[in-house]
Amino acid sequence: MQGPIGVFVHHNTLHAFEDRPFEQAVVEASHLFGAEPYMAEAEYRAELARGRIRMEDIDAVLDSEPDAVVFPSLTRHALRRAMMTPGVREFDAATILWRTEQGDLARDFRQPALRALFDACFERAVAHEEEPAAPRPVDEIIHPWLIRLCSVFLDQGMAYWPMPDREKGFYRAVRSLLSARGGIFPRYLTGLREELDRQAYFSFSSADAVLDCLDSQRFHEEEWEEVLRTELLALPGWAGLMRRLESEPALAPHEPVPCSLMDFLAVRLTMTRVASREGAGETVPQESPLKSQEKRRLSRAARVYDAARVVSLSAAELARLSPADWAAFAAEVRSCNGLERRRIFQLAYERRHEREILHGIASHRQFHGLYEPQGRPAAQVFFCIDEREESLRRALEEVDAEIETFSAAGYFGVAVDYQGIDDPQAAAFCPVVVKPKHAVVEKPREADRELLERRKWRRRLLGLMARSSFVSSRTLIRGWLSTTVLGLLSAIPLIGHLLAPRRYAKLRAWMNKAFLPEPRTELTLMHNDAKSQETVTGLLVGFRAAEKVDAVASVLGPAGLTQRFARIVVILGHGSSSLNNPHESAHDCGACGGRRGGPNARLFAAMANRPEVRDGLRKRGIAIPDDTWFVGGYHDTCSDDVELFDLTLLPPTHRADLDRVRISVDQASARNAHERARRFESCPHDASPEAALWHVEERSEHLAEPRPEYGHCTNAFCIVGRRSLTRGLFLDRRAFLSSYHAAQDSGGQSLAAVMGAVVPVCAGISLEYYFSFVDNDRYGCGTKLPHNVAGLVGVMDGHASDLRTGLPWQMVEIHEPMRMLFVVEAPLERLEKVIEANAGLKRLVENRWIRVAAIDPDSGAIHVRRAAGFEPFDQTLARLPVALSSPEWYGGRIEHLAMAEIQAGHAFDPRGAR
Repeated sequence: MQGPIGVFVHHNTLHAFEDRPFEQAVVEASHLFGAEPYMAEAEYRAELARGRIRMEDIDAVLDSEPDAVVFPSLTRHALRRAMMTPGVREFDAATILWRTEQGDLARDFRQPALRALFDACFERAVAHEEEPAAPRPVDEIIHPWLIRLCSVFLDQGMAYWPMPDREKGFYRAVRSLLSARGGIFPRYLTGLREELDRQAYFSFSSADAVLDCLDSQRFHEEEWEEVLRTELLALPGWAGLMRRLESEPALAPHEPVPCSLMDFLAVRLTMTRVASREGAGETVPQESPLKSQEKRRLSRAARVYDAARVVSLSAAELARLSPADWAAFAAEVRSCNGLERRRIFQLAYERRHEREILHGIASHRQFHGLYEPQGRPAAQVFFCIDEREESLRRALEEVDAEIETFSAAGYFGVAVDYQGIDDPQAAAFCPVVVKPKHAVVEKPREADRELLERRKWRRRLLGLMARSSFVSSRTLIRGWLSTTVLGLLSAIPLIGHLLAPRRYAKLRAWMNKAFLPEPRTELTLMHNDAKSQETVTGLLVGFRAAEKVDAVASVLGPAGLTQRFARIVVILGHGSSSLNNPHESAHDCGACGGRRGGPNARLFAAMANRPEVRDGLRKRGIAIPDDTWFVGGYHDTCSDDVELFDLTLLPPTHRADLDRVRISVDQASARNAHERARRFESCPHDASPEAALWHVEERSEHLAEPRPEYGHCTNAFCIVGRRSLTRGLFLDRRAFLSSYHAAQDSGGQSLAAVMGAVVPVCAGISLEYYFSFVDNDRYGCGTKLPHNVAGLVGVMDGHASDLRTGLPWQMVEIHEPMRMLFVVEAPLERLEKVIEANAGLKRLVENRWIRVAAIDPDSGAIHVRRAAGFEPFDQTLARLPVALSSPEWYGGRIEHLAMAEIQAGHAFDPRGAR
């Protein structure tokens, strides 16, 4: 169930099926939701043709599964291999007559041998396909009404009039609204008012209404579950949001409403009951059963014929098969249907990826060696594990070889309810599986309190003006007047957003700064115990000392950063900003609950600068020198802008160190934008890094840009281990990177904490992208082009449709749908214990929702998790290609790229030129 679109948290689309093996779950879900479990077979064949899948991968998958003799001259593996390549066609009853008379089968029949083979198959074939599901004509009547009612009930500020009585719940509000006299109903709902009046007369609750409707249709109690499931899945988007807001009302963007799935069912079943009673449920005349059965027999014969053709069976050989051999052959053909072939293709597709990744890491380790830092680094930068930060880390290390980078889940161990100075309410900045125990409020410094009051008054004034303009445009008289007066003026921002988006954005930012000056702020961490609040270096820190130590140690300890601290350590959160993009929050930090991670980074830095925190860390073996200063920051993954916080608190002795960091980060941002822009066709291929940075900045401000960034579109694997394992390795923005130092975690507690935080986030992202790609219409939300925002809670196609959940096509179009591969640099025994001790992680691993491999930190030996446990990985290695820089490797190419070894980074250049 997806929550309101303003807080988009990536999750496994089929999380309710995680108790089943992946291959079984996707098939069951495909039957339940009418969705596709894998890519289309034609797409796999295209990947086979271009070498993304190899025949050796298909053979390896077939060899890993049981073989059997079909008849004396044919085995199951041989039959399946032939059906995979050169491959067989798919046939269905809807098109079989045309194909036999005018299509591809008609062309086959010009050869007498093939015609005879088909006839032999048809003679022995029987129809077996199931009857198609009966149509639901009632849905076409009630859905337009139900969608409008759901939209106005859940509305968070778009409707001109609020729905009357919605504080009483959906069922009672609808009953009150539609019972009013004077309403006009469509033909099949003309009895709806009378039915609602009857329910009101008997003081029905929503549960009473549901039971009454079930009884009136004479359903047996054992049928109720299936009936209710069918009704809910007819509009899964609206039903799912009702359920989500019922269980978590705080997710409502502005005004919580009393949602209830039972209320939704009561309204739906009441409308269905009335429409059926009025004749909407009358079935449409169907084709003759005998004709349908003949078509199914033809399609069945065509499938067996095509399989016989690819294994070079003749009509005479087929006729000589005994009844048992024929039955075995037909059964094997049926079992290797299109769904089964796609399963095999998917496994081969993932195998090729797995081998390339593991071979690349092992080769880099063997031929390049582990990176060994020398001396005190110039700076250290902590990033989120997000795969979009991989290229920025690599660019920063290339720009300045003396800078070290680390990574951790982007909430940086600080789970808080945070409220900024402009936020109407607090929100949880942490993974959805974590419940924050602390509240953090951003407040102005004492000297800027009056400035904040002026800012609030002016924001309130702007809000009233915007609201008045929005409301008046939807009225008869004021709408005409406002359109006449303001129509020409509205063209100015429209032209600016379309023709010069970046320049207009800078102008708007300058005007906002002039009209809405920002006060200097500090963070107040609220505790019930007032004595726990302290004022330190301008920040009101309310966490107890032990809690601060725990939070900082939870990041520095697993990363292995216990000594050799630089003078400047930057903690960089991330998020994304774009214009006219309802799915903007889907690009934000998943570890921060679908929000921007700047506040977490700022808070972590404040904690790490506290003297009592450093004293506590020393007792845990983490020795931070007195001259080390932590700086919080924020990276916008759409515009590649980087902002650092609380620089007025920086000691004067560290100004030069920070200047070096800022110069290097600015260069790295431009390089990162250049690497991202290679996938954008609107950016010239010969653009400089500075021009590419301008281009991505413009994309983030363009009113009509459907792809401001590609988000997690390239995600494919996650590496948990030391940076020395991957430094200098081109990973093409495809790898989540989580710092972990096995040598400093003999007990495995840090690995358990890292895996517990990283796996749910990365697996959720990976699986949502997988399902949104393989069936973008059912699991995803289709193309963005017809989307309209509904009630500020989601998007619909056009003016009335189900609430579209999942990801739009523009966010997944270049994705390779695979289960996430986690590569963990840890002793195998330790990893196995961590998996066994975590029920959620164990379920994902054993049911194959994720793939796992272990790399021994000392020997480099690799083991891969298979069905029977971990198995050694073949490590016949060849050296990776070598490039002098990342641009040299990716230059001029738009597709996904293989790994490459990037030469060592450059010395720092204070001029900022490369």
